Amino acid sequence: MLSAAHLGTLDVPNVAVSSALRRLLVALFIRVSGLDIAGPDAWDDRWDLLLDQGHLDPTEVSAYVARWGHRFNLDDPERPFLQDPRLAEECGDPAPPAKLVMTRASGNNQPWLNRTPQDAPITPYEAFWWILAWRQYGPCGLGANRSHNGITHKSMAAAPLRSVISWHPETGNEYTNLLLSAPHPTDIPVTGPDLPEWEQATLPDPLHPELPSGPVSRLINRAAHATLTHADPATGQITAVWAAWRSPVPTAVKEAGAKKALEVAAEAVAAAGDPFLINRSKGGPVRANHARALVRDFDSLIHIQRPGDTTKAATTPPAWIRLLDTLPIEALDRLGPIRARALACHQDKQEKEEIWFEQITPVPIADYTSGRHPERAALVASTRKTAEDTAKALAAALRSAWNAMSPDPRSECPWTNDAIAAYWDRADSRFWQALNADTDPQLHSLAIALYDDATRADASTPTGLIPIAQARATLTHPKVRRTTKKTT
Repeated sequence: MLSAAHLGTLDVPNVAVSSALRRLLVALFIRVSGLDIAGPDAWDDRWDLLLDQGHLDPTEVSAYVARWGHRFNLDDPERPFLQDPRLAEECGDPAPPAKLVMTRASGNNQPWLNRTPQDAPITPYEAFWWILAWRQYGPCGLGANRSHNGITHKSMAAAPLRSVISWHPETGNEYTNLLLSAPHPTDIPVTGPDLPEWEQATLPDPLHPELPSGPVSRLINRAAHATLTHADPATGQITAVWAAWRSPVPTAVKEAGAKKALEVAAEAVAAAGDPFLINRSKGGPVRANHARALVRDFDSLIHIQRPGDTTKAATTPPAWIRLLDTLPIEALDRLGPIRARALACHQDKQEKEEIWFEQITPVPIADYTSGRHPERAALVASTRKTAEDTAKALAAALRSAWNAMSPDPRSECPWTNDAIAAYWDRADSRFWQALNADTDPQLHSLAIALYDDATRADASTPTGLIPIAQARATLTHPKVRRTTKKTT
């Protein structure tokens, strides 16, 4: 894959697997390409050389595989790839393969979505996919009852990417995608031996979680779950799996000092963050929501705070966006149009996977970043605010009409959810067209049309005639807030 990255792009059918696999490939790319450099100037020189080269040196890839290839086997008895062989001894009976496959029913979890029997075996490559997904998107809740060094319990924490939205560069060439994805050391510094798990001499210590020391450990070593698969010797198919805690939840530790150390380590690991997320100053990373249009986060994606800017930013874009902002025009020209790929699953923290979704921005990111094009970024911000305000006005008008009609003031408006979903669905194309043409997206007229669609059946009834017309007037003739100047 790495040797041929310059020949195409990654195509993975499941979003969580795609997101996790991209992180694995970036970690491998950093190690193979020599971008594991702490010094910014040396890193810049190496990055420029890799851009000129246009592909990874096959001999460097072969040398890396020759050194570490034995650690990439799922069934290795001592160091199975990204798994913990201790689970076979430290846990009870294994679970059926469906426990590993997030899209299958397991226990009482969503049997109406996938009726594949829980015991149906899976292929090793499918198991590899879902091992990656569990490390990044696995749920909190109960897993296998694991006993390690005197600590026994079932509770698992949620994985680091659980229910958040992940943003990746999309150039049409996987090599340049990987090159852009490698974080600059001034953005994510290397503070120690930044090795992926398979290059480390020993298995992770569950009672002493590793603190991220650079981009590789942030991408690969922050898993919240430990998994282990068992293959049928006759067929090679995966027939059983263990899924348990990687480090115990602090409440499971009785000794006060050890409990405090785990709490501090867990906070440090979480605070290190992931280079592909939009992080908010409050509330953590931007969460995934299938009903939330991509355009609503585009403003946060392109807002870059440069050194010396005293404006307090509410969000921080992914590391590759910040790298993009520093590249010379010549490098951007060689890279070509760079769009953003959003990968996410609308989930809760526990074992509930609702909707997986993937989108790509129809416009190149570099044309709108606030560092390079502040006027275009300002247009994006104002258009997004107009879209948000219009959506709020539409929802308020619908609720107002319903409250005036309904005999129960506590009843929920039946029109709002569908109308707002339709609004953002249609606003999306108008938003991008308006950015390209620098025109008005006509969102106000869209809101009125959707209001009429939602209320049409009731608008001619004696009960709804007046309330619906009165609420509609708040959209067609919104009040203008006037400000008065004080005289002295």
